[in-house]
Amino acid sequence: MTDTKRPIGRPRRYAKFEEFEASLPGLMTKRPAYCDGIGIFKGATSATVWVKVRFPRGGAYRGRSIAAGGSVEHKLGKRASWDWPQLIAERDRLQGLADRGEPLEAVEVETFAKYATAWLERKKPTLKGYGVTNGHVVSALNPAFGKKALNAITAADVNRWIGKQHFKLKPATVQRQLATFNAIVNDAVRSGIIERNPSERADRIKGIEPRQRFVTEEEWQDILKAADKIELEQEANKERRPQQIRGWLRHYVVWAYESGMRRAEIHGLTWGHVRKVDDETTVVEVVSTKTGKPRFVTCTTEMVSILDALVKLDRAEGDNRLFPISMTTLKRSLTALWKATGLQDVRLHDLRRTHATILIRHNIDARTVAGRLGHSGTAMLARHYAVNLGDMEAAKAFSTRLAKGENGQGGEERG
Repeated sequence: MTDTKRPIGRPRRYAKFEEFEASLPGLMTKRPAYCDGIGIFKGATSATVWVKVRFPRGGAYRGRSIAAGGSVEHKLGKRASWDWPQLIAERDRLQGLADRGEPLEAVEVETFAKYATAWLERKKPTLKGYGVTNGHVVSALNPAFGKKALNAITAADVNRWIGKQHFKLKPATVQRQLATFNAIVNDAVRSGIIERNPSERADRIKGIEPRQRFVTEEEWQDILKAADKIELEQEANKERRPQQIRGWLRHYVVWAYESGMRRAEIHGLTWGHVRKVDDETTVVEVVSTKTGKPRFVTCTTEMVSILDALVKLDRAEGDNRLFPISMTTLKRSLTALWKATGLQDVRLHDLRRTHATILIRHNIDARTVAGRLGHSGTAMLARHYAVNLGDMEAAKAFSTRLAKGENGQGGEERG
């Protein structure tokens, strides 16, 4: 190992450090040992020097949030490159930065706004819901984090942002915005720009409950009647609005009910995705999935009838989609449909939940149902989509037991 440099003159000035270094074992296996904030680690091939810096007011270091009074170990490099006066001067410089609340690292890191803009541009061809994600960045994230360097954003910053968002938005909305933040910052972590996502240590967003709404048979009939009424009105007004594509709304909601597919999955279907397996079986290939993994969905009898009807729809030249409408038109029409039914709390995704619930009720095993919906496992199905079959059977068993006059106490029932 290279001999350490000794300062010229006043040889005993650094005796304390020299004795400390001499006392260290020849090979260390854990962390550096320190003397007055200067550390040494002796490895198998060389020794390295470190500085322990205390943050009296807290701060950030390499993407981590440091609490007030906390400290970090900052690596300087090889021991042979530093003499004791240089080490002491560097220790004092770094500690001065921490005392003043200034960052220790001189390396410039992009601001969140700049990195988010580049991330959006890079992800635009493959990002589902680009408009919504861009809205999160522009309206919710940039005002809070945009001017901050990525490595200067702390868990405390994220917590303050969550608190402010809670005052004006529902918890689920804040969670979706946070998911966009995480996608961007985690990309920076994978790129080696920062070491850690500050939201990992942030508080969890409370008040988010999984939605369990599904429609009853009576509600489903109300939805169909409302769709028929809207389409009759559109037909009556076709001369005043000749550009309006008509005759798809009822087919769309029935398709969602019969297939269990997501809105984006239905909207992305083209005639090229329809496959006729044999005279009795037709399937559609779903490629615009949430997981990015394509799947085949077998058509019910009603879905096959819808395919026959969709062929006759007016569509622009070259539009090969099953439902030749824009997402804006779809959202506006569905909003009008739910309003017409009087079911203010129903959404299109609830038809997907209803589809799963009906299948479970008819003793289709959970793994098959999960596969039809596009889930890799059954956990999501149990949490969000279907009334548990076991719970239904439990209720039936309990009702049967009471009908027989049993009270579970082995004797006469008491009031």
